[in-house]
Amino acid sequence: MGYDLAKIDLKADTENKKIVLEHFPQPEILSIETNLNYYDKSDGIFNRFEASDLTGLHQEAKLHIQEKVPQSGLIEIAQKEALETILLMETIVETIGWKLDYSALKIEEKGTKLIK
Repeated sequence: MGYDLAKIDLKADTENKKIVLEHFPQPEILSIETNLNYYDKSDGIFNRFEASDLTGLHQEAKLHIQEKVPQSGLIEIAQKEALETILLMETIVETIGWKLDYSALKIEEKGTKLIK
């Protein structure tokens, strides 16, 4: 779980040296790092799976993980970390003498977008 920071909407007010944070993205599954494809597999007496069977099982496991994310509490943890991320952005902006205005920002509590 995390945030795609490329989806942040910012506007710069150069006269007042202020950056206005208008939109902060929802947390989303950025990746599930288990991409396995089975090409070569040795058959044994007890091993009756084909390579395509194992790849299919792996894909089903990824879908199962994606379905369980809302119940895992990871979305809530990521939403709490959104404020920490915004405060870090504020600190970075202040180092160059500007201010970060996030007063109009609303962090929505919708479901997560799943990326495959």
